[in-house]
Amino acid sequence: MPIDLSQIALLDTHEHLRPETDRVSSGGDVLATFFSQYASTDLLTAGLAQRDLDFVRDPAQPLAERWRLVDPYWVRARHTAYAHSLRIAARDLYGVPDLTADSIGFLAEQMCKASTPGLYARVFDRAGIRLAIVQDIDPGPLPTPADPPALIREVIKGVPMASVRSRAELDQLAVALARPSAHSLSDWLAMCDAVFAAASQTVALKLAHAYVCSLATSRPTLHEAEAVFNRIVRRRELFTTDEALSWDEARPLRDYLVHHLIRRAIARELPIQMHTGLLESTYNDVRDAHPHSLIPLLLEYREARFVLFHGGYPWLREFASLGKAFPNVWLDLSWLWVISPGAGRALLHELIETIPVNKVCAFGGDYAFVEGAYGHSQLARQHIGRVLDEKIAEGWLSSAEALAYARAVLHDNATELYRV
Repeated sequence: MPIDLSQIALLDTHEHLRPETDRVSSGGDVLATFFSQYASTDLLTAGLAQRDLDFVRDPAQPLAERWRLVDPYWVRARHTAYAHSLRIAARDLYGVPDLTADSIGFLAEQMCKASTPGLYARVFDRAGIRLAIVQDIDPGPLPTPADPPALIREVIKGVPMASVRSRAELDQLAVALARPSAHSLSDWLAMCDAVFAAASQTVALKLAHAYVCSLATSRPTLHEAEAVFNRIVRRRELFTTDEALSWDEARPLRDYLVHHLIRRAIARELPIQMHTGLLESTYNDVRDAHPHSLIPLLLEYREARFVLFHGGYPWLREFASLGKAFPNVWLDLSWLWVISPGAGRALLHELIETIPVNKVCAFGGDYAFVEGAYGHSQLARQHIGRVLDEKIAEGWLSSAEALAYARAVLHDNATELYRV
């Protein structure tokens, strides 16, 4: 008999959910929601033009016209895991077996009707999600208030603090903290520290700078970082516009700040979530996100708790090797089950064989809308269960051991790691 994971509660380690009040007030337009993330990348890769995607996402335009535009590309991409997650959500939550010209109007009506207070609790209950750790999608480092607070825990976003390149970015943080703008690097470091103080209820620091630069982090001196910071401050005096430094020019400051933020997270006893591997959307340089680029940081900060995200896809074994060799590393499979369930299964087989059970977290939805988190949860349960069935058949695990493994990687490990 196949192993049954349906009764195991999920601690969802990574989402980007909007506050529920925002979703309720907007009404949840079906195409603006479903194609806000992930599946839209497959549509673009299939040939949909960005201007047409913008039209498809515009709730002010007629739904039938928007669907006619997207339908040929949806047909090309509907077999991908990104699309499969949406199809599961449409089927299970709204009774719509697939997204078609005939069904899209009904699905739109059902999503609008569902966009009422309590939506997240209802969907989480269907998914078996007890709690979700959320990095909101606002640009500032401070998290938005948890909404709904009983279901959400938040993280501090490191990129707005570490990747500063212009005076306008300095001013944005000052406004967020209601403080004077920074005029020196010591001012900026104090403001970064103030973020940690203001976000006292957060459960982790998230560093996703692989989206803008390499994870390889140098060890610049204070003097080198100050020189870059002073250039940023002076640019407003020298130019009529607040021209940003290039990423290469800003690197000494960025790397110095990454070290500073890691030290602050250690002092607060916060896990440090690190994006590795595939980058959302198109025309990104995935080479910047190679997991092995983190090795110097892992060697230096042995007292830290680094949580490496996304299976490091496509570098699955490189990702696993870090969990094998570094006691300060936890491995998280968030996003992976909707990137490729096949890759997730292959990796999980090897993690069972190589990594202590307490160092693995197996589910994070990584969605900005709650239906995506639901669809992903179903894929994760299905494919984790498949791997465990195969391990039982091999004689590697007993049925009891397999269930204990599932409880650990889906709930208990994250509960202990994030102290929720």
